[in-house]
Amino acid sequence: MSEPRLNPFGIQVRDSLLRRHENWNKYVRVLPSGDLELAVPAPQGSRAGHLIIFTARGEDIWIRYSPPNACYGVETDKQMHAVVDALLADDAFFVVVSAGDTWIETTLLRPGEEPVLAQGQVANVMSWSGDSDKLVMSTEKS
Repeated sequence: MSEPRLNPFGIQVRDSLLRRHENWNKYVRVLPSGDLELAVPAPQGSRAGHLIIFTARGEDIWIRYSPPNACYGVETDKQMHAVVDALLADDAFFVVVSAGDTWIETTLLRPGEEPVLAQGQVANVMSWSGDSDKLVMSTEKS
């Protein structure tokens, strides 16, 4: 049985990433669908696990960290690089908002920004370095 081949969009995204991050070639994987998955291990002490850039259906680009629901879609190569660069520099953080076991939303925030939460919601803030990781609880209203 032959290995799956990377589809044309996956090749484009891979090549764009490797032009900026040559040492990431060892993290490239071809998914059974022919899509790209590139998973860079996070620094020691980070809860991010991996920075994963992947394509879906040969047409969509997603960026995520390893924990559940820490996933963000981007539209263009330019946006992909801006998000990746911001995450790696801790100029952006993944924020996963949930209420109990129910996922509410995932977003990116910049340093100094706080998530807006409804009552009973919790935001899991994850930084690449781990230095800015925190859990933010909604403030109870009387």
